[in-house]
Amino acid sequence: MLPYGIITPAHNEEHFIADFMRSVIAQTHRPDAFVIVDDGSNDRTTDIAREIAADHDWIHILNRPGETRHQIGSKVVETFRFGLEQFPENRWEAVVKLDADLILPPGYFQRVIQQLEDEPGVGICGGVCAVPLRDDTGAETDRLAVEKLTDRYHVRGPIKTYRMACYRDIGGLPPIYGWDTLDELLAEYHGWKIRVLPDLVVTHRRPTGAKTPPLRLHKMTGEMFYRLGYGPVISLIASAKRYRMKPLGVSALWSYLGYLQAALQKPEQNVTPAQRIFIRKLRYRRMRDKIAGKRA
Repeated sequence: MLPYGIITPAHNEEHFIADFMRSVIAQTHRPDAFVIVDDGSNDRTTDIAREIAADHDWIHILNRPGETRHQIGSKVVETFRFGLEQFPENRWEAVVKLDADLILPPGYFQRVIQQLEDEPGVGICGGVCAVPLRDDTGAETDRLAVEKLTDRYHVRGPIKTYRMACYRDIGGLPPIYGWDTLDELLAEYHGWKIRVLPDLVVTHRRPTGAKTPPLRLHKMTGEMFYRLGYGPVISLIASAKRYRMKPLGVSALWSYLGYLQAALQKPEQNVTPAQRIFIRKLRYRRMRDKIAGKRA
């Protein structure tokens, strides 16, 4: 099967890192290299990772110097790129950006890499993320709920697998909030397909955005819509879809206010004029397909 490598940015993951690493070690199709990049943790993340890695020469633990504060979007991408740069002579045909707060089913990469082999036109592939439901005491249960941000066109940021040719076509990952949407839009712009495997479920032990205040996150998302060139109508619809997120209703309003503020201030967009035209046509086509009940 296609050789692949995993890069995991990690920051203060001592409560999750051991279970995560064991789930990677248990994969039926293991990576050529599993690289964990500790980005300024001030807990036992590195110590735990090194203890587990000691028995596996294909696991590499790196430390990236830098700021310890959390920067949503940009910092995790910079850490991922740092890890990838340490392996310039790799023979990987796919690279995975994998978060450290996950638990993977044993056959996860067997399925994902097989999908890339079966469909040469697929540039980005992955399963879906689901969070553990909690009991009355707040403890995790075995029951899972697929995260609301999941859909059939979008591989979640924590579990992105890129065909290397696609990764090169899109110019790598940009260190911005919204990188995990922009990458897919650019992949499709360059003719690649996105493939989500809905029955391949990964446990995501810390819900997306848990480190960021909700209203700030929604406002940043609205600004992201502007930077991706969505335009007012697409941004309104995309914001409205967030109404079920906390705080209920206000989430959608705050997101669109973020877009309107960006539209007035006009920060630099992350796409070219040609890409913006393509993205708007793509989004409108998908809306029409959804209304008509079509599938990709």
